[in-house]
Amino acid sequence: MPKIILLDGLFGTGYTLKDFPWWISLVILGVAIVVLGGLYFLFVWLFGRMKYNDEDKAQEQEYKAADKERKKEIKKGASKPLKNVLTWKKVRPWLIPVLVVPLVISMLATPVLVTTWDILMTTLSGSKVHTNDTPSALEAAAEAEKNVIKIEEEGIVLLKNEDEALPLKPDKEGEKIKVNVFGACAFGLFYGNGGSGSFQTDGRVSSFPRRATKLEEALDAEGFEINQNLFNFVKNYYDGGKVSVEESNYDIKCGFNKYNYSEIVNSKAPYAHEAPIENYTDTEFDALGGKTLLEDAKAFSDTAIFCITRRGSEDEDRRLKNTSLNDSSDAGLQLTNKEEDIIEMLEDNFEKVIILLNVPTMVESRFLNDSEIDAAVFIGHPGLSGTTAVAEVLNGKVNPSGRLTDTWVYDATSAPSYQNFGNDTTLSHTGGSTGKFTYYHEGIYVGYRYYTTRAMVDKDFKYEDYVQYSFGHGLSYTTFDKWIERFEVNQDEQKVSVQVGVKNTGLVPGREVIQLYQHAPYYPEGGVEKAWYSLCAFEKTNDIEPGEEAYYELEFSFRDIASWSTKKGYYVLEHGDYEVSLRENAWDLAVTEQTKRENVHSFNLAADVEFKKSYHTNVDYKNLFQDVERGPAAEPHEYLTRADFEGSWLNKDEIDRSALSEYFDISEGYGGNQNQQGGTSYTFQDNQIDEDEPLYGEDNGLELADLKDADWDDPNWELLLDQMTQAELRDIVDQGSFKTAKINSINKRECTDYDGPSSAFHSGTGHPSEVVVACSWNPNVAKLMGQSIGREGASRGLTGWYGPGINMHRSPFGGRNFEYYSEDPLVAGLMAGNTSQGTMEYGVYCYAKHFMCNEQENSRAGVFVWCQEQALREIYGRGFELYVEMGGLGIMSSFNCIGSWWTGGSKALCTDLLREEWGFHGVVVTDYVSGPYMAVNIGVRAGNDLWLNRNPSCHAQHCVQQTPHDGYILLRRSAKNILYACAHSNCVWTEDDYAELGIEVNPTKS
Repeated sequence: MPKIILLDGLFGTGYTLKDFPWWISLVILGVAIVVLGGLYFLFVWLFGRMKYNDEDKAQEQEYKAADKERKKEIKKGASKPLKNVLTWKKVRPWLIPVLVVPLVISMLATPVLVTTWDILMTTLSGSKVHTNDTPSALEAAAEAEKNVIKIEEEGIVLLKNEDEALPLKPDKEGEKIKVNVFGACAFGLFYGNGGSGSFQTDGRVSSFPRRATKLEEALDAEGFEINQNLFNFVKNYYDGGKVSVEESNYDIKCGFNKYNYSEIVNSKAPYAHEAPIENYTDTEFDALGGKTLLEDAKAFSDTAIFCITRRGSEDEDRRLKNTSLNDSSDAGLQLTNKEEDIIEMLEDNFEKVIILLNVPTMVESRFLNDSEIDAAVFIGHPGLSGTTAVAEVLNGKVNPSGRLTDTWVYDATSAPSYQNFGNDTTLSHTGGSTGKFTYYHEGIYVGYRYYTTRAMVDKDFKYEDYVQYSFGHGLSYTTFDKWIERFEVNQDEQKVSVQVGVKNTGLVPGREVIQLYQHAPYYPEGGVEKAWYSLCAFEKTNDIEPGEEAYYELEFSFRDIASWSTKKGYYVLEHGDYEVSLRENAWDLAVTEQTKRENVHSFNLAADVEFKKSYHTNVDYKNLFQDVERGPAAEPHEYLTRADFEGSWLNKDEIDRSALSEYFDISEGYGGNQNQQGGTSYTFQDNQIDEDEPLYGEDNGLELADLKDADWDDPNWELLLDQMTQAELRDIVDQGSFKTAKINSINKRECTDYDGPSSAFHSGTGHPSEVVVACSWNPNVAKLMGQSIGREGASRGLTGWYGPGINMHRSPFGGRNFEYYSEDPLVAGLMAGNTSQGTMEYGVYCYAKHFMCNEQENSRAGVFVWCQEQALREIYGRGFELYVEMGGLGIMSSFNCIGSWWTGGSKALCTDLLREEWGFHGVVVTDYVSGPYMAVNIGVRAGNDLWLNRNPSCHAQHCVQQTPHDGYILLRRSAKNILYACAHSNCVWTEDDYAELGIEVNPTKS
């Protein structure tokens, strides 16, 4: 059955024909019958007129001399030839074709339309994407390409570098550095990813062409000479599997186009075009003087570079290994057989073997431990021009300073999340229900929090047996000595201040990452779950010259490291001894070879320190997600605990599903509240809100621009909202398909919103993936990316940007991990907050996504997520909280359900937590509306404001038809949230505002 894939914006979760509006097929059939029938009768009429002979003409002239009435009758008779043709005998042979042909057209057209319906609707109803190549837009794009290089320079991670294999140097000064670049992946690498992460790489949008800097071009520009015979061979093999080293004009197009965007090149997965090992070792080429490619390469250079490429994408999760590779599949977390063969060949034949990892996040890379592999570099997905930074790292022009933001393990299935994740492990309900669910059974033990904690408390669990590269790992071309110079704890102000000294003890300048971790006391009987180590502060240094020292101040509050106590319903620091350590990564203490200083400091709390009120809004904390924590079965779910890792571990076949049909029935649809009787309902009673009916269409003389940057409690908001009509209240909520609607009564223009974590538009400049941004460990790099996206976006008409992504890397199998930052919420939140502040400099506000627990792609539409409240707050929600704290104005809710409520329909999530606890003022938009469970009458009651609308059954009209009094009050609340974000954006800018930033023309006039 044809499948439509809808994005957070345009193409997101999976759809089949059953989701397609059934009446469209009838319309197609009816139109086809009318058109073909009309053509047939036109033919018949023309054929009849052809039989209209001279006798008929003479007779008609004779009749014209008669009176008018007679003339009318005769003229009527002149149509006799048509009547003669339309006899049953003559019509009958045509009857079957006229009926059958339209039916065939309908059958063929429906599958085509079902895969393009959302594009068509977006094109007809969505706002325009501006591709105007004004001087400022072109200048912004050119600057963005430079920014891409800067971001990639700081995000590249040097994983391994034995015997200073890198940087590479020429044999003789002044010569080029000769290297053999093997395999298809280096020449066909992925610059971005699939779905919302797609961007143009080959200049196919003529009005605003963008073209990726290919690796071979970047190497050439940075002083390398590649083995052209190897390159020719790869090009020829791409071109239909030709085994040749002759010069080829074939252009390896690089891009992953999962949803067939017109501006993106069609997908070519390089690992699907990898030649077998025999072509390197056994095939002798006349053009090489009878030598094999391997022999030619050994004569050319003693250095071999091999690239491993993997993709990430919306609507697909990653697998361990795929054996039948093609352009539409992912190669998985493990090496393919061909990759294993080539790497073994390189190890046996070259003095230096360097591996480039063009991957979203971790892959299983035990092979990197081989002594014959000299260096390994994580480059992520480098964006449009980021390959220049890769070349700069290889030749030493740039000293790598990135650090991993994930734990790289030998076996991806060793993580507790694997037991309940993705296509293979997401469990189905029993009892005839159709939904899917997943337990976040591991609780807070995600990533390094699990591996370090288990290793510290379980004597049979050896950390080094499981973890290859720790969270925070990364090497440099120089060495650093780091120490805690000053450590202060102010218990009155509840703050910890740490001064860290850093000395460059090597021979070249470089940047270092400072990482502080806290260790808290743990009480297995009745206490709160705590990881052994948790990141509590970090900073990236500036360039430090050899022999130079620099000092940095880091600070965090007690509240920052507090744990959520479900028993108490608020955050707490339990009494006891706390340690703060300066570390190289989550496992290893910082190096202090020269200073020999102690890098672990401690302090004691004599009594619990309790945080009963939100530091954002001063409202009382309380448990909000106990239904989510409890789970759907008859007995409450028990989560993983460090008090008994072995005993609390559940394999997927041990998770009880037997009682689900008795306790929790979803057969009536998504979105209902869990209860003993089960079931859901979309029926609401009116007059449940004790407020007067709003005013409509008042003439208060205000425009939206009059509230530019206005405070939330400015009284003019109410007067402005009074001016809106009922239809406008419905429109501003309904019409969220890549825009916010035009509202005439308040002179609000239509504004463009667009999707993509890496670019302002799919035809815009592709930036490195968010993982690379996070691997910089530099919030200023995140801000630079925001500024880059904001400037190019504003110059082309962008007001709202569907990004960044703040979901956690709960599992390495997450297909969309590339557009999320990390397995750690502190890294994710600070990166997202700084990105948002960067875009806002150009009046572009972010819709941070996907709020929340959207950590998997398979079955994401309506999947029920059951999770411990402590984990929801400390892990999955903390990044969003920091983003809001740093001024974020937009949030995108997600496809999944949190507990038994769709996230956009969860009042606990979108109102109680987001607005009342965190103090969020702004707009919550849905992900692409994918069914009735994302209905307006549910969402507006919960705190979702704007609908990326696809399904007519979710329109605001249905909400006010059912509950006219309450419905319009709710729509008015949503309207304020939307307009507040717009009033703090370039939606209300004048041309002077644009001009101050170097944008010479207001792009909305284009």
